[in-house]
Amino acid sequence: MTAPSKKNGDALVDALRTGGTAKKASPPPPAQTESAQLAYVLAVGCLLRICILVMFGNFVHDYLPGRVELSTPVTSFKRLSEGLHLSAHNISPYNGGVFHHSPLLLLAFKGLYYLPEAFSDAVYIAMDVLIALGLAKLAGARVARAAQQVGVPGETRFVCRPSVVAALYLFNPLVVATSLAKSTIVFSHAAIIGALYFGLQGLINWAVVCTAIATHLSIYPVMLIAPISLMTHSRSIAATVLKFTALVLLLHTLFVAIYGVEYFTATVDFTIRVSDLQPNVGLFWYFFIEIFDEFRAFFIVVFQLTALAFAVPVAYRFRFEPLFAGILLVGIMSALKSYPAWGDLALFFGLLPIYEDLLKYTQYVFLSANLLMFGVGLAPVFWHLWIEQGSGNANFFYAATLVYVFGQITVLFDLGSAMLRRELDIHEPETRTRTVVQE
Repeated sequence: MTAPSKKNGDALVDALRTGGTAKKASPPPPAQTESAQLAYVLAVGCLLRICILVMFGNFVHDYLPGRVELSTPVTSFKRLSEGLHLSAHNISPYNGGVFHHSPLLLLAFKGLYYLPEAFSDAVYIAMDVLIALGLAKLAGARVARAAQQVGVPGETRFVCRPSVVAALYLFNPLVVATSLAKSTIVFSHAAIIGALYFGLQGLINWAVVCTAIATHLSIYPVMLIAPISLMTHSRSIAATVLKFTALVLLLHTLFVAIYGVEYFTATVDFTIRVSDLQPNVGLFWYFFIEIFDEFRAFFIVVFQLTALAFAVPVAYRFRFEPLFAGILLVGIMSALKSYPAWGDLALFFGLLPIYEDLLKYTQYVFLSANLLMFGVGLAPVFWHLWIEQGSGNANFFYAATLVYVFGQITVLFDLGSAMLRRELDIHEPETRTRTVVQE
């Protein structure tokens, strides 16, 4: 036998020091190939939605918009159409107690009101493509940034390509159903993705604009200003928060001046007070149906602060990974907002592949998957038994909702624990083979 060369011996020593065989991540595909794959994914996603609309148009337009799992009083396209009708006849849409959308959506759909329904379908398909493209860009930016950061010694990094991230979002059944139901939640989601992407790229002013628009469309994205401010790398956190606050106040002041105080009552106040107790996949509606009126104000404060109070602690704990903090806050919004829908969970799941390196650290994937599958699968069944057959009651549907929310909370807990464990492996690699127990 021949003795190993010095070069090979040094490589072997380096491998043993890192705790195993030296491995390298597989090289990423060429940029042209990846761009072609991304274009193919986007095209197929569009084609899928067009085929469903052509083959099942009546079912999609008559059935899906009325599903409480997909549309809420603040995201319903039917209510938006009612507001457009009132506005077209020079009647304030906020006087009737039906319309609770932002005036920005009135402006966006004003021209489409006089056109066939196919044009509004095309807008929603375009929004899905835009969100998928934004997720792909966000994944690419995160991969480029992660390559410059210190990783776990001896780790083989698996890179989830942008085209795969876009495909996982576009072909998610919850995303497809939300788009076909024409829930206006997709516009808030597009603004959220834009805020995270621009913040990661260092374009803080654009990130602030997107966050302000998302907050204007739906109150809860206000939590994202905490991680986005941290993306400034301590250069101007106070200035970022001040710009955001000024822009949000400017939007609300402008529309109050145009539509009167009824605008604020029908949008912001409506969401905070949970004025419409129509069933949904959240926790608020059943609780506030059962609560006595004299305790209502107290528990509204408790429920709303439960969601909003996570913003600063989560952003501070993961201040070295503000994008991850933003993704966690998107999941918290999905679970704890007053008018959630399946589309919120779809956006959260669309963001998860960006941190694919956390998958090996998760411990409750099987439990979380089962909880979410049962929650999503049983909700339509229990709704049918309660509303259509009359053989069930509200407890049936709310039980499915509790399982659904608990599944999301399990995912959030698992992801947070996985990131903490990964941080420990990076900074103290000698603990990789040990079990960490908190006393």
